[in-house]
Amino acid sequence: MFSSARTGGKINGVDKVLDRIAENAGFQKGELRLKEFRHTFCAARLQTLDNGAPISPFTVGRELGHGGTSLVERVYGHLGTVRHRSEHLEYRIENHQNELAERLKVLGW
Repeated sequence: MFSSARTGGKINGVDKVLDRIAENAGFQKGELRLKEFRHTFCAARLQTLDNGAPISPFTVGRELGHGGTSLVERVYGHLGTVRHRSEHLEYRIENHQNELAERLKVLGW
């Protein structure tokens, strides 16, 4: 995930753009990287349903380019207890308002 469509390799040159976006959103330079997007995607994806059942960590691992479930289970295993599930991938800001209060103010939320 987030590899170059042209070469299949690592995307280079994104850090400067992310730093500008991050600073506008109240983050420190270097605090926002592609890793955070992967982490957010994986956490949200594990809260989705697949034909009415919680999605398999194996499926999410494959979507991220992993060969198995060990990393997904080790890092995100606690998400198996999440009660909110959805058929669709969602990023619900209201679930993070307390942690992001100052940053949301900068953005006018």
